[in-house]
Amino acid sequence: MSRERSDTDLRVGRIARKDVVCVPDDATIGEVARTMVEANVGDVLVTKGDELVGIVTDRDLVVHLLTDEHGTNVLAEGGSGSELTAGDLMTGDPLTIESDARIPRLLHHMNQASVRRVPVVEDGDLVGIVTFDDLVVHLAGESAHVAAQLDSLSDVVHAESPAK
Repeated sequence: MSRERSDTDLRVGRIARKDVVCVPDDATIGEVARTMVEANVGDVLVTKGDELVGIVTDRDLVVHLLTDEHGTNVLAEGGSGSELTAGDLMTGDPLTIESDARIPRLLHHMNQASVRRVPVVEDGDLVGIVTFDDLVVHLAGESAHVAAQLDSLSDVVHAESPAK
């Protein structure tokens, strides 16, 4: 039996979502929020023309708009926020990963950068996004598969073991 883990050779592109939701950098925060709601996503990638320039997450909206962390609190006296754009709120130059990268490399980079969402590229072109949630679902499936194999093996071991 091989000791190599089944997820070590899996490529990021196999689990990445291809239906990436993007907004232009000049989209208003209202448009960003509506896009997130309509697409039922927790992030949008920000583009300028065809170029990926950033990412806005649901957390970015909360931190920027409801706290004094960035001086854009819409709840503060005189706060409006209506003039803010995706470009104002985005995390610029987001971490990306090539679609042929292996899952352990992705996990390492996500951990180092403390991010939960990573755009996936091929030759510099955006082709998808992988989220921490996608990884959890994949790994849970792997665990269920391994558990089923172990359960089957335990039946063999039990059947072939000497009686006590």
